[in-house]
This record gives sequence, structure tokens and C-alpha cells, in this order.
Amino acid sequence: MNEVTSHQKIVFRLERDEDGYPPSDYERLWATPLPSGNYLIDNIPFFVMGISAGDEVSVRHEGDELFFDRLIKPSGASTFRLIPADPSASEKVRAAIKALGCSSEYNQHVGLIAAEVPASKSIQPFLDYIVEEQERGVLDVEEGALRHELDDAA
Repeated sequence: MNEVTSHQKIVFRLERDEDGYPPSDYERLWATPLPSGNYLIDNIPFFVMGISAGDEVSVRHEGDELFFDRLIKPSGASTFRLIPADPSASEKVRAAIKALGCSSEYNQHVGLIAAEVPASKSIQPFLDYIVEEQERGVLDVEEGALRHELDDAA
């Protein structure tokens, strides 16, 4: 296999808390190789902290796998994990996020939505939405990577 593929998986090691979260020791994220030898993350992380889609990262080769080494250049996007109290509401939550100009991915095995606020969008409408839904008991929220400047009024 001499040709470079357009997408490769990068392994990120995860640290579990005392409750065993996240549910795995590793998360593999899709990435696109760059001419520099670094990689551009190409999906929204479900469990990796401090990384967003579009981030440039360096890797270490361990056998046939690529392991995350360090963040080279952040994309400016912010990443959050949303856990709907009612899993059947996940599509409604994702539609609301999309209407705000944000993208998301859904992991049905753990009922988790990975949401991304692009660097080009204001984060305030997204924050207003998740705070309102949290207060209503609809969502639980975890910050994965906060890269946006927060308004003083927030």
C-alpha cells in the first residue's frame, strides 16, 4: 500500500474517570493527510477533549496505526457533547443545532450527540439554546473544546 489514502484514522488515548467514562480507552478520528506530514481532523470527536474537526495535529506511528501526538493548529471551532434526557429527542436536538448553523454527529450506542460550532459562527445562539434546554431538563452538556470568544453579557 504505497499510495496515500484520502482519509486515515488517528488513535486518541482517553482517560476514564472513576465512573468508567468515557466507555472506551481510545477514540479513532478520521483525518486527512497534509503535505507537511500533519493531519487535519475530519469528524467531530465524541470523547476526545480539546480537539475539534478542522484542527491540524501531528501523529506518531506505532506499528500500522497513527497515534495523536499534539495539536499543531486549532481550527477555531468549538465542540460540545449533548446527551438528550430522552434518546428519542436526538433528531429534534440535531435539527435545532443544524438550524443554528452547527453540525453534529450521533452515537446511538451511548445516546450522545457531538456538536460543533464552526469558527465562522457566533457561539452565543448555540449557548443560549443548550442552556435553555439544560434548564428544561432536556439535555446534559459537556464541553469538549471551547475556542470561541464568549460575549461579556453571557
